[in-house]
Amino acid sequence: MAYIALYRKWRPGTFADLVGQEHISRTLSNAINTGRIGHAYLFSGPRGTGKTSTAKILAKALNCEHGPTPEPCGECKACRKINDGSTMDVFEIDAASNRGIDEIRDLRETVKFAPVDGRYKVYIIDEVHMLTTEAFNALLKTLEEPPAHVVFILATTEAHKVPPTIQSRCQRYDFKRITVEEIRGRLETVTTEMGLKAEPEALNMIAIQADGGLRDALSLLDQCSALADGELTAARVRQTLGLIGHESIYKLTEAIYAHKSQKALEVLADLLRDGKELKQVLTELSLHLRSLMIYQSTGTLAQMDLYAEPDEVLQTQGKFFSAAEVMAMIKKLHEALAELKWSPQPRITVEVALLALCNPADSGAVPVQAAAPAVDSGRLASLEAKLSQMAAQLAARPAAPAQPAAKPAAAVTQRPSRPMPAAAPVQEVQAVPITASDAEVWDKLLQALKERKMPAFACMNQGQFAGMTETQFLVKFQGVLMADLAMRNYRTLIEEILQELTGRSLRLHCSGENTPAAPPPRPVPKKKTLPPPPPEEPTIHVDLDSMPPEERAPLEKAFEIFGDHVVEIEEDNK
Repeated sequence: MAYIALYRKWRPGTFADLVGQEHISRTLSNAINTGRIGHAYLFSGPRGTGKTSTAKILAKALNCEHGPTPEPCGECKACRKINDGSTMDVFEIDAASNRGIDEIRDLRETVKFAPVDGRYKVYIIDEVHMLTTEAFNALLKTLEEPPAHVVFILATTEAHKVPPTIQSRCQRYDFKRITVEEIRGRLETVTTEMGLKAEPEALNMIAIQADGGLRDALSLLDQCSALADGELTAARVRQTLGLIGHESIYKLTEAIYAHKSQKALEVLADLLRDGKELKQVLTELSLHLRSLMIYQSTGTLAQMDLYAEPDEVLQTQGKFFSAAEVMAMIKKLHEALAELKWSPQPRITVEVALLALCNPADSGAVPVQAAAPAVDSGRLASLEAKLSQMAAQLAARPAAPAQPAAKPAAAVTQRPSRPMPAAAPVQEVQAVPITASDAEVWDKLLQALKERKMPAFACMNQGQFAGMTETQFLVKFQGVLMADLAMRNYRTLIEEILQELTGRSLRLHCSGENTPAAPPPRPVPKKKTLPPPPPEEPTIHVDLDSMPPEERAPLEKAFEIFGDHVVEIEEDNK
């Protein structure tokens, strides 16, 4: 006899055999017991969760010689024919290959005929979302008012692609993903019946790789059992399915935590040498990081269907990274997984991702605590330095004599303007005497930068300490480029270190020798003798209250603009 695949051999035959879909089996059983059998059903859910199997069980329940019954016997003539596919009353239609309007028209003609052997004619349309729009429209009327002896069962993995007009004519049942525990329990039953000894870890690996589909789990078990030699071990499952394994993933995680780029690349090279897939490396590393993230948040992995790992490892490696770092690392791995599809050199993509995780400060893969300064901070600092130089030169100029007030207008005198607030004094930015304690602060700053961030140390080491005041820390460079680089990229970090060293808030100021100097002061013009101002003319009082409204309104507007100082103008009669 020909070999039968496990997923076909162990296909559920009754509602009680369905795994993980108790809400559906109980509802359909009650409907059959009460005689409330619908004319159309829509089964939706992920692959391998029992949609087609449930449809066949429902067909047997309706046509069993002892029914309709929620527990078909499976032994009568009608049940046997449905099981082997020889019945004339149950039609399985693949909508992917019969998706046109002509096939639906043929179906509409056949539904008129009475069933041959059983009570109902059952039409099971698999992957119904593949039908064309015209085919759906042709099915509408028949689906809404079929003959009393016809039941439609539509199955799909993408219910959102089924038109609402079709869904509204069906009873919809959503099949859920099967949990790892439920799949593992079913696999234990199957291996026991097969007489195959299996390690619990091996079955757990298969259940996780099945991704919620029992049919996929049985197919994987069928594949692994072919090389089991009487015992199914975790090592054999890992070898057959091409899994990476916990030890290599733990080594990668430790290398990332220790910032050992060479160690991470060596682990990757060993895995590729053993024939492992790059996609699987990133997938299992992201699953491990997910386990760490969930364990940090909840303290347990129960009911999470996660990458099976011992608690001792999660407790140890869970302290390596913060929650924000773990989430950023997972995001980086997912970006690398997306790039693998289009990368001409997939290995380089994975190596870049691992190097970015090992060196988060340089790559930006993991968020750093200190926020980077704004892009224009260096330019702003340069402008502040120039403004300070100009303020110092203006302060050194002799005070110019006060200019006489301008001659008032002929008809109306202006009110005195409000005094402008004095500008805040700008501190002069120049080198100050350097004491021994100041020089010690500079040395400690360079040592701290060397320990924390080598690029910042390399930049500041090219500068020359110019002293510090109560509020500023001055550094001179040979050129403007390095000064701008220090102000733009490392200002926040340096000011934080200075706060720690000195105990007060110091503002970093870097200048270069090529910084354009302020223009020389303009020469003071010679004093000119101006005629004395004319004597003030007497003010005329205007009584606005006694004026009519049409004359008072324009005068009030004029007073508001020019002021209320009114004088008399003498006419020059020549």
